[in-house]
Amino acid sequence: MRIGIDARFFGPQETGIGRYVERLMAHLAQIDQVNEYVVLLRKKAWDLWSPLNPRWSKLPADERWYSLAEQIKMPGRYRAAKVDLWHLPHFNVPLFWRGPFVVTIHDLILNQFPTERASTLGPIVFRAKFMAYEAVIRHAIRDAAQIITVSEHSRKELSERFAVNPDRVTVTYEAVDPLPEPSEWSSVAERGVEQPYLLYVGNSYPHKNLEKLIEAVQLAQRRGEQFQLVLVGKRDYFSHRLEQLVQRRGLTNVVFFGFASDQELAALYQHAQAYFFPSLSEGFGLPALEAMSCGTPVFAARASCLPEVLGSAAHFFDPHDAENIAQSISIALHDTLERQRLIAAGTVRVREFSWRRMAEETLALYTATYARLTPKTRS
Repeated sequence: MRIGIDARFFGPQETGIGRYVERLMAHLAQIDQVNEYVVLLRKKAWDLWSPLNPRWSKLPADERWYSLAEQIKMPGRYRAAKVDLWHLPHFNVPLFWRGPFVVTIHDLILNQFPTERASTLGPIVFRAKFMAYEAVIRHAIRDAAQIITVSEHSRKELSERFAVNPDRVTVTYEAVDPLPEPSEWSSVAERGVEQPYLLYVGNSYPHKNLEKLIEAVQLAQRRGEQFQLVLVGKRDYFSHRLEQLVQRRGLTNVVFFGFASDQELAALYQHAQAYFFPSLSEGFGLPALEAMSCGTPVFAARASCLPEVLGSAAHFFDPHDAENIAQSISIALHDTLERQRLIAAGTVRVREFSWRRMAEETLALYTATYARLTPKTRS
């Protein structure tokens, strides 16, 4: 079988989908000694990846995801590659592509939070783009030979939202990679971080629920708790809006760290009192597992896939209740036994997830999907 992987997300943009694609390709190259693979890459990632063995090759495809060019040009690129089955690792499947494909739908966050507040676009443009998104994801779900998702929670959402037969959806859990040796603490401290601190890593989109976390931080501070909240993630429109909220509330213990290198991130995890994850919706929740892998106790929202992925290794709170989150902050700061329990349980939990197993399950899905395609579809 000749398998195509649209790897345009691979590269220096460091998105979660990019990491998923990179780890999938790396492990498929190790475990699959039979099939051939064709990988589509953008120009900026072309020199970052070389064929992993003689059965792998790469082709250029510089069309930006979610663009009109993607919709118009990518079907031709898919046809020209002459593969038996495509794996498209995101919902952005061109509307005019009718060849056989497997698609990975990581989450349905855009369906759950379809509001202008979650976008920098004006309301008219936002509604037009949301309608386009709905058309594209419905096509991806309807016409895929098989759907992959990354949690049972997302599988259930797909079934309920789009009336998908659960048999058409396969769950392949993701995993975390070890972080490098941490940087010296001084390189973190010089950016305004002081212990004890609570840590959050990720973007500031509204569904991440950071406004409620900040409300809880203010409640805890009013009760005399002494700590910082350190927010790590790119600075953008949404983080700026959050900074304005912090200023309006008069809080001085919230640090907007910005981007952190892997070495700085390892240091931040290592020295944090706890990792807080108040998100209302996640496909999988990699940062929480990453924190566990560094020995950081995790406090998380009892929402979406997080109880499924984190199990008993996290301390859960109600993400809609600032008072409950504030109580969790107090536990993180003062309950030594609970922190020790979470550290030990997290170390065990994170070992239950494996990129290699994910690749093995994906390869089995390719094989089974191709086997049931009709001769007409194969041609």
